Amino acid sequence: MLTTSYRPRIQTFREDIIRTLPKAPNTKQGIEALRAQPTNRLILAFLTWRMRLVPIKPREVRVWASGVSRLEFKAIRPKIRSFLSKVESGQDLKPHLSDLVNTKGVVLPGASQSARGQDIDSVLIRDGLHHFHIGRKEAGNPKGRSGTLIFAEVLEKEFRIVALSNHQAFTIGTPEHLRFFKVCQAYISKDIPEGQAFMSRPVMASGHPADLVQFSNRCAMEIERLEPSLDDPEFMDRLYNSYSVDSSGNAFRRPERPELVWYFEDMKFGFLEKKTNVFFCIFPFYER
Repeated sequence: MLTTSYRPRIQTFREDIIRTLPKAPNTKQGIEALRAQPTNRLILAFLTWRMRLVPIKPREVRVWASGVSRLEFKAIRPKIRSFLSKVESGQDLKPHLSDLVNTKGVVLPGASQSARGQDIDSVLIRDGLHHFHIGRKEAGNPKGRSGTLIFAEVLEKEFRIVALSNHQAFTIGTPEHLRFFKVCQAYISKDIPEGQAFMSRPVMASGHPADLVQFSNRCAMEIERLEPSLDDPEFMDRLYNSYSVDSSGNAFRRPERPELVWYFEDMKFGFLEKKTNVFFCIFPFYER
């Protein structure tokens, strides 16, 4: 399969994405199919997977009362105390995410029919809610699966529990799906005056959120625009003058010969100076 030739720095960036993405199937054919994709589509696949992960940081647990009643939360709290402690102390929550995060980052030609669509979390994309498994891993339950799932909006400093449900929430037409759908709609519209029309997050026919598609396109265009400048001393002068200090007020140390690579820090796009490990953000998709 023929692939387009890219400048070395862009090629390295593309290969890093391909290597990082959990692929189904993870075969030579699948990898070549990824390599044949334009950069914007690679970025879209990568960010669609990345948004399913939860950045590791401490968060305050809160409960949205219109989705989870006080009595419901009181009844389940003893079972989820360990999980809530992980949230509050900033531990890694990846073990509580779906296994699809580790195996179906992108579904490629040659995958089984049952794998189709498993690289997109529609509830996260449409409603902004992650879901977490809260079962304890043990001999009879090695993956820690549980009947109850916690659906939460994960913000920068807050872990907001919006609903308690089970896997029937994903099965269209079931009573639980209908109940869960109503909770999600109520949550999305919570800040909208009663009776006023609103639109849920726009989603493309491919299942990807429209704003993520636009963001991926913008990142790819910026790569093409700025790539010729990244070895230009005058560009480096302007860059380090623009980013003279970091968010904490500390001066950036400029190496004699900066070495920049294209890079994503969570959902933020920019370039990383490899010698000092300093990230220069060009576009943040959103803060979380």
